Amino acid sequence: MNCSVWTAHQHCPLCKRQLTEEKASLNTYPNYHSDAKRRNLKQRVFLFIAILIMSTSLLINLLTTPNQLWTFYIVGPVLYALLSINHTILSKAHIGSKIIFQVLALSAMLVVINVTAGGERWSVHYVIPFLVIVATLMVTIIILRKPMKWKEYLGYMMTMIILGFMPVLLFVSTLSYVLWPGAITALYALLTFTGMILFANKTMKNEIVRRFHF
Repeated sequence: MNCSVWTAHQHCPLCKRQLTEEKASLNTYPNYHSDAKRRNLKQRVFLFIAILIMSTSLLINLLTTPNQLWTFYIVGPVLYALLSINHTILSKAHIGSKIIFQVLALSAMLVVINVTAGGERWSVHYVIPFLVIVATLMVTIIILRKPMKWKEYLGYMMTMIILGFMPVLLFVSTLSYVLWPGAITALYALLTFTGMILFANKTMKNEIVRRFHF
């Protein structure tokens, strides 16, 4: 204590004298409070609420109008909301992963509603192509605003470029019979990829080549 040295040892490391037996109140790092349990509880609560809503609507549907399954109008959005809360809101997933997840989940929900409603295939004709364009634009803006983190988003950007050709494949496979939205999406994906090649620095170009195994 004469040397004003705080230590947990019984002897001073400088003067080697016996230290007092009083326990010094050493400064320690604050305890780490993990919010994993709280997040897990929230996820289970939302899951229970989703199951409650879907099962109740299904029961009412079967008891009242069994020949018309309107319950899918409820099941689709509820599932989408549940997945969005767990993945996009509560999870700590990468923002690029959340954008791609939203494209896929929202597309699936709209297809379910479209199929349930019948009629025109508006989801695959128009909505999905423009969802892909908006998501690709969002990732592009993020990379432009955070150029130092381009490597984190490169994989997500390349995934969006690949998804950009999906509407054309839907047209080729006759799942969609309106070509122009898919053609615009594919052109936008191609232009995005071209821009990456033209304006990327050497490190980024090498990374693109490495990932595509040119």
